[in-house]
Amino acid sequence: MVTSRDVQEIVSKLSSDRAKAREEGIKLLNMWLEGERSIGFCKFLGQNTAKLKPNEIPQSETWPFLIKLLTQCVISEISTSKRRSPKLIFAKTLRIVIQRAEDSKFSGNMFPLLSVVKSLFSHIFNVLKNVPSFQSEYGIILRNLLVVRDYRFHIKKDIFSGFILFYLEKVETILAEKSNTQHSQKEDIFRSILTLHSLLENPPGDFADNLREDIVKGFVKIFSYIRDEGKVSRKLIECINTYLLKDGPNLSCESLEIHEAVQQFVFRCWLTTHDKGLKDVLVLYARLQLNLIRGVIDGSFLVEQLLDVICKELDQSNLYIAGTSWSDGVKDDKFGTLSSSQYNLVELAALVLYRACANTSRGTATEKRVKTESTAARLKEALIEGKWLWNAAFCYLIHNYYTRINKGLLTDWFEGIYTSFERILNDANIAHAYDGLLWTLRSLQELSSVMLLSDAHAEISLSSFTSKEFDCGWQLIWSHLMHALPTFSNVTPVVDAALALLGSIISNDLTNKCLVPHDVWDLRFFKRTPSVFALYFIACYFSRKGSQGDLRDILHLRKSLLRATLGSLSWNESYLLNDRMVLLLPAAVYALCAGSEPFTQFYKEILPLNSFVDATEVADDWIKVDEYDHERQLENFECSVEVLANIDVDSNMQVSPSRFHQSVRLPRQLREPLLHEMEAYILEVIADHKAEKKPLSDVFFICALLSNLIYGFHVTRYMIFLTMFYHPLS
Repeated sequence: MVTSRDVQEIVSKLSSDRAKAREEGIKLLNMWLEGERSIGFCKFLGQNTAKLKPNEIPQSETWPFLIKLLTQCVISEISTSKRRSPKLIFAKTLRIVIQRAEDSKFSGNMFPLLSVVKSLFSHIFNVLKNVPSFQSEYGIILRNLLVVRDYRFHIKKDIFSGFILFYLEKVETILAEKSNTQHSQKEDIFRSILTLHSLLENPPGDFADNLREDIVKGFVKIFSYIRDEGKVSRKLIECINTYLLKDGPNLSCESLEIHEAVQQFVFRCWLTTHDKGLKDVLVLYARLQLNLIRGVIDGSFLVEQLLDVICKELDQSNLYIAGTSWSDGVKDDKFGTLSSSQYNLVELAALVLYRACANTSRGTATEKRVKTESTAARLKEALIEGKWLWNAAFCYLIHNYYTRINKGLLTDWFEGIYTSFERILNDANIAHAYDGLLWTLRSLQELSSVMLLSDAHAEISLSSFTSKEFDCGWQLIWSHLMHALPTFSNVTPVVDAALALLGSIISNDLTNKCLVPHDVWDLRFFKRTPSVFALYFIACYFSRKGSQGDLRDILHLRKSLLRATLGSLSWNESYLLNDRMVLLLPAAVYALCAGSEPFTQFYKEILPLNSFVDATEVADDWIKVDEYDHERQLENFECSVEVLANIDVDSNMQVSPSRFHQSVRLPRQLREPLLHEMEAYILEVIADHKAEKKPLSDVFFICALLSNLIYGFHVTRYMIFLTMFYHPLS
């Protein structure tokens, strides 16, 4: 067990004027830092450190004092070793002590080094410049300190700039040497790039103007030596991505200077690399550079470069399915989901297609029109062929940029899809390959959702989507889907997408004839416990007037569907308790029982795009903390003039008026038995429920579900009362 005397012995030796005594103190300290005795030693120092008051000078048995003493030992070791290299044990010991001080298992407070961190950064900078043999250990120390927000804010601006310039010059110097093929130098340069990346990712504030220029020049020089792919080149691209995220909007045309230096490497590796990680950072790099483009002329060459490689990527969709590409192939249990790499690619593809269709090319008006039409025609051709990855990119194109796309292009693309929709259905059923069909349905879902998101400042008007040609197109899609549903009823993702689309067609009044053949209601996804998509379709279909035919003829159908729907009321199945089920189950129940439901406005986006991304991969290895931050920052990271000009307009939240849908008015002799059966079933389920321990989330969902059922009952009975009261008066 460590005592105050043990610590004082270490301090005494480290404070000595004699080099031998200091070295003995280092060895003694390392003995205490090894094995089981290190736990008690570190806790002892941590507890004493926690007792320090703000601005109090640390006493000798605390972490700050020990670290200050070690830095003095390092300085003494350097000054006394003119004819030899300083002993590495001093730097290694300082690194271990700092890591132990920051270890949450031993630290008595959150920031034990706060009182010495400013001087520690200055010490690190001086040692890095003057002692090459200590650079590896000190690089680790610097990276450990930079990730702590409260520490990095204590770096002086000139010290931070010095760190950046030091590592830029070091990387350039090593790359310029012909001997850099040696393994030791490869490891040295990689460690240096790691530290450079940490500095760029964790600045103490804004980058100074003069430092900004030096960083750009540094990247330009470094990439003049980069020829081959590998972990070094990949990490350098990550450095550029991080810098563009942190300081890109302040760069102006300097971001394109960086691109001029890296473009040869980027496009040489793009289609040939088998390194999934490298491809991902290249895709992120392209998205960042595109988002930094200010005007329609700036960066037009970059758009043309990317359009070429993106079209080739999207054309290779069959390779993605087979699993022979850089993106992980889609396994059977992940059918219909995007891997992280595919998600990043289609997000980039959507941005590139938008830029290409927005006249970003140089040249005359005629040349611009030809290039725009060429890109739009290429996209339309891919949609007609039902290519799944093109359709995935189209989904994100509509979702992200529909307000900025010419409505004539949207009309043309929609026409291409609905005129070829029957063939796409037939091809999928014949080949038993449903990727193209699935993503075509999702593309149509995005187009149908555009009608809900009308904006006063958008180029797309609601009236343009209710014309005769659109009604005809949606009617064809409805008819073809109703005919084909039985043929792919066992392919769950396709069924879900089809039901979501059909429900959206009804709720948005995209066509006047929404008839469902009787054999469709006999399919297993309606007979068994309905999914959220089946519930959504039921809620939409049975609450819209004019979609039912003779209501008396389908009493049996309503009862059958009601019993199947109420079968979802199980408190023991956690997978049934989620935010969508809480809304959709009551909505479907009251649509069946009363012909109306009060929850329509809450579930407009039944099939959100983020649900298409593989959630298990996200949790396992896709969005780590830093990568998630990148994605979150990219959501609002666009510097084009048209976006910046609309910031004030878009920041004013406006609630668009809901579209009125007339509910079905069921006769009393149909409505009352259905409501009575529903009420009796729910009361029985509640009475049979046995109180048991459940996760808190399940308890919340159960309460929310019951609340919505009660609310629906109240609203339904109230509307019936109003109808009975006012109808005689009318």
